[in-house]
Amino acid sequence: MYNFIQRFSGVASFAMTTLMALVVVISLTTPLIPSAPTQTLTLHSVHTTTGRKMDTYDVDSKNAEYARLTFDLDADLTSMFNWNTKLLYAFITVDYLSTDFSTNTIVIWDRLVRNKKQAKLKLKKHHNKYLLRNFAKTFEGISEANMTLHVNPVPYLGIMYDTPLESIGVVIPRATAPAEKK
Repeated sequence: MYNFIQRFSGVASFAMTTLMALVVVISLTTPLIPSAPTQTLTLHSVHTTTGRKMDTYDVDSKNAEYARLTFDLDADLTSMFNWNTKLLYAFITVDYLSTDFSTNTIVIWDRLVRNKKQAKLKLKKHHNKYLLRNFAKTFEGISEANMTLHVNPVPYLGIMYDTPLESIGVVIPRATAPAEKK
């Protein structure tokens, strides 16, 4: 009645349809799994400097202002790991409004958390990993900023989503001019 190829085709199409339905259910329900990470982000100080050549390919970097932040981070992200979590991408951003651009978001620190053993982050008096510099070469006119801890769970199957955990206010002072050499 049916030959081997027709039977194999019917079984394979049923298996693929079932597998695709399972993939859709997994990708839609993974963000709904509850997690309760605990975190504390504390800012100690913000220092701005100018007059240093930081980037060899940027001719204007010698005249630009740079901010160096000192912060503490105490976070327990183990509850964000589940059966569909490959790793967590944790990062800290500084967001501020300026006259040149409506919204500026700069990543100042990041870390890949690959398993539950690495999910407890304890940083004491840590400095920003990446430069904090405005496109206008100065922080003039920037009255307030927000420093935010984000965590992106990277799933084995499904979509990535951003989870902002904690945000604190930051005041970026103007840099003092370097002393002129005689």
